[in-house]
Amino acid sequence: MRTFPLLALPLLLLAACQAPTAAPAPASTPPPALALPASASADPQLAPLAFLAGRWMCVNPNSTVNEELWTLPLGKSMVGSFRQVRRDGGCAFVELSQIAVEEGELVLRLRHLHGKLEVPAERAELSLFKLRKLTGERVEFAGTGSAEGVTAVIYERVDATTLRQTIEFDPVKTKEKPFTSTYTLER
Repeated sequence: MRTFPLLALPLLLLAACQAPTAAPAPASTPPPALALPASASADPQLAPLAFLAGRWMCVNPNSTVNEELWTLPLGKSMVGSFRQVRRDGGCAFVELSQIAVEEGELVLRLRHLHGKLEVPAERAELSLFKLRKLTGERVEFAGTGSAEGVTAVIYERVDATTLRQTIEFDPVKTKEKPFTSTYTLER
């Protein structure tokens, strides 16, 4: 009988320390807008690339899956990530990308990583691409430096839910064949 009061006190103290749970906000109430500093305003040169923003999915002919995500422009850059999921569910590789305004020009940087985020020895150098052409919802970059073998990285918004990416290679500098991936916008 005496153990009940001894156990009740710690339980009461524990209950008193629990944070009260807030009632969920009604679904119709939008969250308050975050006030960003002027430095976070999208650079006007990036505004035409907002068509890339979103989560894009592609099922390849060999049943691997590509996922490409792009953020909206913020400040002088926008960021993208890519992963390919193998047929066994494992991660084949990952790429991190950045499109940035530098010295008045748009550049695309890309870092290729193995599935466990190791930097491949043959790709230790960052790949750098410079803007070649931007018209409507189509942007084309050309490789420089160690990426010179890539003659074009093209993103083109085909319609409201379709993005086409084409990669072209210099046949003299590489044995890679050009390819196109067609992505669907996932919400």
